[in-house]
Amino acid sequence: MVLVELKKALLMANGKKVFGENVQRLRFKRKLTQDQLAQNCGLTLRYIQMIEAGAKFPRLHTLRALSHSLNCTWNDLFAKL
Repeated sequence: MVLVELKKALLMANGKKVFGENVQRLRFKRKLTQDQLAQNCGLTLRYIQMIEAGAKFPRLHTLRALSHSLNCTWNDLFAKL
């Protein structure tokens, strides 16, 4: 049981990291700074930094804001997950 929980935690951590890398890649593609993306989404710079670092995973309303601000689909945000 403990091994299963550990595996889930590792997969979740990797998922956050890949998601953050996707956000960063899309942001670079749009030539936006982290601060610009944060302002466009109504978020703090620190929160964007934490998403890109894989430390945080955004809630649904933030996912919508990211998708809109990055002019991308949800598939783009979740690529390679």
